Amino acid sequence: MRIGTFATFGRVLLGLQKNQFQLIRAQEQLASGSRILRPSDDPVGASQAISIERQLADVARYREAIRSGRSDLDTAASSLQDVSGLMAEARELVLQGMNGTLSQEDREILAGEFDLIREQLLDIGNQRSGDRYLFGGTESSREPWREVTVGGVRRVVYTGNEDSQYLRVGDTIEVPVGVPGSEIFARLDPTGASFDGLTGVSLGLTANEGAGYASLQLRHDSTDPGGLAGVGIALTGGGADDSLLGANSLTIDPVAGTIQLGDGPLMNLPSPTAPISSEFIVTNEDGGELHLDLTGYDGTAYTGTVTGNGSISLDGTSFTALSFTETDLELRDDEAGIVLHVNTTGVRRAGEELVTFGGTTNVFDLMQGISDDLRSGGDLSQPEIVERLNQRLDELDRNHQNVLSGLGVLGSRSSRLQSSDGRALDVEVLLQSQLSDVADADLAEVAIDLARSDMILQLAQASGARLIQTTLLNFLG
Repeated sequence: MRIGTFATFGRVLLGLQKNQFQLIRAQEQLASGSRILRPSDDPVGASQAISIERQLADVARYREAIRSGRSDLDTAASSLQDVSGLMAEARELVLQGMNGTLSQEDREILAGEFDLIREQLLDIGNQRSGDRYLFGGTESSREPWREVTVGGVRRVVYTGNEDSQYLRVGDTIEVPVGVPGSEIFARLDPTGASFDGLTGVSLGLTANEGAGYASLQLRHDSTDPGGLAGVGIALTGGGADDSLLGANSLTIDPVAGTIQLGDGPLMNLPSPTAPISSEFIVTNEDGGELHLDLTGYDGTAYTGTVTGNGSISLDGTSFTALSFTETDLELRDDEAGIVLHVNTTGVRRAGEELVTFGGTTNVFDLMQGISDDLRSGGDLSQPEIVERLNQRLDELDRNHQNVLSGLGVLGSRSSRLQSSDGRALDVEVLLQSQLSDVADADLAEVAIDLARSDMILQLAQASGARLIQTTLLNFLG
């Protein structure tokens, strides 16, 4: 059988194409470093490579979430360190405010410092990271801490929630990111209500409801002088400036020249012609004042009862008359959500009683309360101011401890994310190694294949050139 020229050309061309394809494939592998350039190169290996690449994408996504979470945690922790510093500064200022040598002007300056600290704390409490509030739980549509006015008093309320955002750092592993602001700035550790002891009022028999601080106002309405008129003694101004409440014994001893109201201090009687006789102030054991006009005193010994009539209010608007016999009088402030039961049998003085619901005051209202105490020097004596600040100090220390606890939680969660990132990195390195084993080319082997394919192609080209040479003799015969 005679082999024609066309068949020869076809065989030579087929050989050249095959060798050319092997050369190109070796060049592509060498250039890309990959052994599998298309699924047909190794269907099983291509399937394994796709699976590994999908796992690598998951790990990369986890690591990106971890980096974002750690950034938020570190930002929050840095903010709480600032809060801790501000609260330590506040504690020093409270101790300074308890110094008996300070003037009222000095206390006003300290009150201004507490106002600034409160503003800084509020700014931190409403701090954002991207589109999320750091201390609002999962609520991001509004600021977590909002100022309101309740009964004429500025307060701060929490409008966030108690939830924590979670980051998925593994197929079944989630880590909480952040701490709700209520756990840091307003954590509740209720210890019950207490009074600062200004007026003699005490707790009633029934449990109370409320949080933070409240102001219990005991008002002097009138004074019943008893039989004082019989010895020529009158009430200065009709008793308008008196502050005593309840029944108080009054003893005047002209022989000893003394006068005493209740169990208050024994005082020397002035002479009827002395300038102070027209308004001589006698105080009982709780500081309740009785203003007497002694200019008409006839010098007779006297023992009787002077009664201060008054009323009491929790909301500053609705006053209830005091009978001084109630052991469980209920008072309400519906706007503030407070229900208080008081015993009024020991009340001896009008004034503003500070009610403290221990373990329930947020740090912002605490700073406001301290500022108000320092500014109330005209209404409170030095010992009374010190007593109030001492009560605030306990709450300040409790809130500071809550901040430090929150800081510790954030630190532990950041450390956990760091460990998770390290594990994810190890998995990523392992998967990359597995992917390299499946899909990467052996460059040394590919270089040899390239050289061999190039040599074979040249040989095929030379052989083909000799085979397809045509002369006149190919067409004779």
